Amino acid sequence: MKVTVLMAAFNSNAGYLKETVESILNQTFSDFEFLIVDDGSREPLEPFIRSFTQDSRIVVYRKENSGLGSSLTYGISKSKGEYIARIDDDDVSVKDRLAKQVDYLDSHPEVSCVGGNIYYRYGDRVIPHSRFPQGHESIVRRLVTMHFPMAHTTLMYRKDAVESIGCYRIPKGNEDLDLLLQLGTVGRLANIDEYLTYYRLSKTGLSVSSPQKKEAYSFALRSAYMHQGYSHLQNDIRKSLELLHNEKQMQMWSRYGLAKRFFLIRFIKLFGKKYEQLLQH
Repeated sequence: MKVTVLMAAFNSNAGYLKETVESILNQTFSDFEFLIVDDGSREPLEPFIRSFTQDSRIVVYRKENSGLGSSLTYGISKSKGEYIARIDDDDVSVKDRLAKQVDYLDSHPEVSCVGGNIYYRYGDRVIPHSRFPQGHESIVRRLVTMHFPMAHTTLMYRKDAVESIGCYRIPKGNEDLDLLLQLGTVGRLANIDEYLTYYRLSKTGLSVSSPQKKEAYSFALRSAYMHQGYSHLQNDIRKSLELLHNEKQMQMWSRYGLAKRFFLIRFIKLFGKKYEQLLQH
């Protein structure tokens, strides 16, 4: 099998989840399994999913709640695909997303992980996010300064590559920085210059200054600092680690992030295009 589409879900919004599942089932590329890990939701997800589709490509595993990273690692252990494509339980993939990423990885054997651009979505309105950098060096330079140039919900990575780094080493969440920096040690990182996913914004989000996020980011950056492949970025990594431990600056950064989210949502409400109209193109 070529691709495993991997999603972990916990107490998902039923309407959002249905949209997500249908966006994967309607892909132009068909050689995939859709592996869904129910991370101990209050109500089992499989009966709901089977209420609107009997597609045999869907495989649901239910387990005790252990966190996003842990659930994704569990899913990888059950996967059959050569490539793993991530999707979050409230996002929507464009119909040719898998086809484009499979073509890219097939023709770029040096790349361990590929992402793509996203649309921001709030309610029934969307705007395109500014385009992400495409090249490995630009991507890793932004990662070590804690600016995210790849969206987790757009990623497709090689199964053998992610297994070689121990999969998701951070079990509870905030796992993406460590995942990407580690994947960058066993291959090159890249983005396709295509819009692949509608990313749903919410008014809430975990503050960058939260203890969980600071601990996860510190772990990711310290690991990268020790790796020879990032030796040329050690000064940038040191500055990021210093920032993480500067409480005043972190609080300012957190307030800036919350304000940015608020104004982004307002902008989408006022100037965003209708989601349904974009889907028709």
